[in-house]
Amino acid sequence: MKRFLLFVNRRKERADEKAKAIREQLLRLGAMRVDIEDQSTQGITALDYDCVITLGGDGTLIRAARGLAGSGLPLVGINLGHMGYLTVASKDAEIPRVLEKLILDDFTVEERMMLRGRIIRNGHESPRDREWLALNEVVVSRKYNAGPVHFRIKVNGAFLNEYKADGIIISTPTGSTAYNLSAGGPVIDPVARMTVLTPICPHSLYRASIVFRAEDELEVCIPPEERGIQSADFDGAASEQLLGGDSVRISESKLTTPVIRIGAESFLAQLRSKMTAL
Repeated sequence: MKRFLLFVNRRKERADEKAKAIREQLLRLGAMRVDIEDQSTQGITALDYDCVITLGGDGTLIRAARGLAGSGLPLVGINLGHMGYLTVASKDAEIPRVLEKLILDDFTVEERMMLRGRIIRNGHESPRDREWLALNEVVVSRKYNAGPVHFRIKVNGAFLNEYKADGIIISTPTGSTAYNLSAGGPVIDPVARMTVLTPICPHSLYRASIVFRAEDELEVCIPPEERGIQSADFDGAASEQLLGGDSVRISESKLTTPVIRIGAESFLAQLRSKMTAL
């Protein structure tokens, strides 16, 4: 790799300083082009760069992934925060090795599945230009109203269950270590292809998550009699307001996010190191 874009979260401490230092290191190692961006990755293609390096945390990488969806550009994350399950380096001493591996093309690329979501209103599905993408999860939850909400779940058009809960999380394997984990859901190898449904604070003795095939289409329905305003949030970045009678139809997207993996350390080893760092 010779052409890099550094996508920087400038709200992180020393972000500008780190970005400039990494740019200088890459140029010394033989990079031909290293640009710095802090606003958006939309419109950037593989014709412009070979790789996008995100400087921030998991949220920064996810933000870049949404803008780069369909571009084929691989992402690699350097963590400037406290915890990063998606990043490959969290300490200054680890960064030079990562940069050297990138220049030498000594890495593997993992294709991470993404979800697509559409809003169903008055029996009509939102058009393709209103299709939402998520690398981590789709969360359907109450917005302004207090108290739990009734959620009806359908799988491939068939009724599965009704939950009285604060919300429902539909997670990818990549997102299994995010909100899903906080809500008591299982951790899944990020290269797997499946989805996980996890209720948020359910008012029931049955609290277990359910794992589905990637091919299954899930629908989270708000009953018509449900009052108040709910919302569907995609990776915590895009949101759509929901009313009684609306639903969110969620399925596997044809788009994937290529994520660079450095070294031969297994997912279990990485998970263990992250867990012991808490």
